[in-house]
This record gives sequence, structure tokens and C-alpha cells, in this order.
Amino acid sequence: MIWLEGWIMNVAANAGANVAIMAAVMRKRMIQHFEKAGAFGAETAIPLPTKHPRSTVNALIKHKVIVSVGENLFYLDREADARSLREQGKAALAVLGMLALIGLIVLGMVLVGRA
Repeated sequence: MIWLEGWIMNVAANAGANVAIMAAVMRKRMIQHFEKAGAFGAETAIPLPTKHPRSTVNALIKHKVIVSVGENLFYLDREADARSLREQGKAALAVLGMLALIGLIVLGMVLVGRA
């Protein structure tokens, strides 16, 4: 039965990683849409692309990476993009640290149980 629990944990971890990768790809494509058009200010604002998940668009708007300037016109704020990426990196490091700590606690419990 332990092998089944391990397999389930592995599948869950892989699914989570795949979701994170897809979100990163969608974010990059959205940013590239504005970069290719040179939409870096109100005077060069463009419409949102039509084939991107609304969740990606909403997240970028929430973090002010994509800024609305009127009726379906937006531009990319490069400084906000860099700031957002730094914050995501810090959050990822915090999560990895927590996972490492949990792993050490579990390992300690297993080793103590064997003694």
C-alpha cells in the first residue's frame, strides 16, 4: 500500500509542476504579444490577444504588468513586469524552503521510528 501512496504523491507533484509550467508559458506569450507590438505606453496601447486564458490576463492586470488605458487597449509596464518576476522568485524560494523543512521533519520522524 505504501507504493500506492508514493505513486499518488508523484502524480500530484507532476501535475502541479505541469500547471506551473503552463502558467509560465502563457505569461511569457502574453508579454511577447505586447513586446512585439512595442506597446510600452498609453500612446502605443493595443488590444489584448484573443487566445489567452483569462486567468493569465487577470493576473497580469492585477499586478499592473498590463495596464488598461481605455476601451480594450492595454500596454506592458516593463518595470512592473520585472518587479512581478522578482516577487514570484521570492515566493518560489519560500515554498521550496518550506518543502525542504517538511522533508527534513519527515526524514527525522522516520529515522527516529527505526531506532
